[in-house]
Amino acid sequence: MTKKNLAIALLAGLVVLVLLFPASGIDPIPPECYSVFGYVVPCADGLAVGAAIVVAVIVGALLWLRDRRRT
Repeated sequence: MTKKNLAIALLAGLVVLVLLFPASGIDPIPPECYSVFGYVVPCADGLAVGAAIVVAVIVGALLWLRDRRRT
């Protein structure tokens, strides 16, 4: 995997993390958490981290497969 592909995969994971990470919340039953941009996200921050890792791995694998087919 090239450094460019690695950077793209990590950037994709970072975008998912920023979009899903809970920035603030209120404590009713059930609790509601909001992203930095103001929409409702799951309150479990581990879910955002896990989704970011999964997306980075998938994007990295797809880029690796694309480059592998070219050679």
